[in-house]
Amino acid sequence: MVFPDRRIQPAYWEVKRVYQYVDFELLDAASGSLLVKNNYNFIDLSEFELRWEVLADGRRIQQGVVGDLDIAAENEGRVTLQYDNRALPWLGPEYHLNLALVAPEARGLLPDDHVYASTQFDLTTKPGSYKAARGSEPVVTSAGNGFEVRGHDYVARVDGETGFLSSLVYRGQELLLAPMKPNLWRAPIDNDFGNYMQDWAAVWEQASRNIELASLDVDDQGDQVLVTAQYSLRDDEGEEVATWQTEFAFDPYGYIHVSNEFLRDDDSPVVPRVGMNIELQRSLDNVQWFGRGPFENYWDRKLAANVGRYANKVADHYVPYMRPQENGYKTDTRWLSLDDGADAGLLVLAHDLISFSVHHNRMSDFVPPVKVAITSEDGPGARDNEERVNVHVNDVVPRDIVSLNIDLGQMGVGGDDSWGKRTLSKYSFTDTSYSYGFILRPYTPEPGRLDSLVGRE
Repeated sequence: MVFPDRRIQPAYWEVKRVYQYVDFELLDAASGSLLVKNNYNFIDLSEFELRWEVLADGRRIQQGVVGDLDIAAENEGRVTLQYDNRALPWLGPEYHLNLALVAPEARGLLPDDHVYASTQFDLTTKPGSYKAARGSEPVVTSAGNGFEVRGHDYVARVDGETGFLSSLVYRGQELLLAPMKPNLWRAPIDNDFGNYMQDWAAVWEQASRNIELASLDVDDQGDQVLVTAQYSLRDDEGEEVATWQTEFAFDPYGYIHVSNEFLRDDDSPVVPRVGMNIELQRSLDNVQWFGRGPFENYWDRKLAANVGRYANKVADHYVPYMRPQENGYKTDTRWLSLDDGADAGLLVLAHDLISFSVHHNRMSDFVPPVKVAITSEDGPGARDNEERVNVHVNDVVPRDIVSLNIDLGQMGVGGDDSWGKRTLSKYSFTDTSYSYGFILRPYTPEPGRLDSLVGRE
């Protein structure tokens, strides 16, 4: 949970959340009635105060403090939060309630304002849909061996040989460095190596490399252009193990609707990830998102990561584990954006919920190509193997790219043990078919522009 230099690892926050001695139950969202359960054996809550805040689409709109917590050890009590609930039931933003049990004064080794317990509740009854501006009809033309779609302020290109979105030019500036394509693999984590995922799931690393375009269709419907690409995903022996379909719907005002369908063979292993990867210009360094954060979180390790609106840099998402591996993931994301702070940005709006990661490295930079742990069985020259790369934290060198994964998700990190136990089924992609989608929207990061694009109606 702590790095050798005493910096905190993301798992620290999850352990702190799970181990907390005070729990909360929201009895009635409309009235703010709350049950506080004190599981301390000998400590009452009179020295603590309960701080609360209400968020609308990740931004705080109300806050308050409950100071009279006379709840004895191993007892529970009711409190009422004095928030204005008149707007909460209506169609519009998502509302969340954050709670934090805080000691205003220092207690022993712990400083004043230390958070002893926290949680988050969803107050939303039905969020509104995201607004989408409209414009003139898009124009589709043949371009080399592919297709170009021109809309207001943007030109998108679909490659005719791969079916991938290979170019996205916004106001004369190319945003892409590498095409957007399916990705079914992750850089193995320590627990993955413990259960030999690199062996039993290797077919999905192969399938992510062996993507064969089966068909590419274009349908110009006037007010939108539909481009449908169907793929055969194969192992290194050439056997089909899955199919993938991507449909692009280009609308007039720069919104590119992406819908994906994945179908694997019944006898194939569980897939580690269902998603897409795209490489963007290095200048798109500013990250904002509305989802879980601010620290790394995964399907089975996200209780401590509250839903909120966060902002940082691409480099901030890298978690320097001593052995390079999968890192920096964010789940339950409603939208995310990357921009250069001046001229161009790219917004990703989820159809439902997506997960994402963003780095200045490719996934391959976090994957050791040879065995990590050396034993006597490997022989005296094992350490001199020139293929032993990506095995230490100092092997990871940032590239001049932004590698963005836009996923339905990836399986959990597991950790019931580290010597063979696989990730629990409820945190794994055990079904044979999955579908998910999102919207791409290039934009200019001028003041207020992003807020207008992610507003609800």
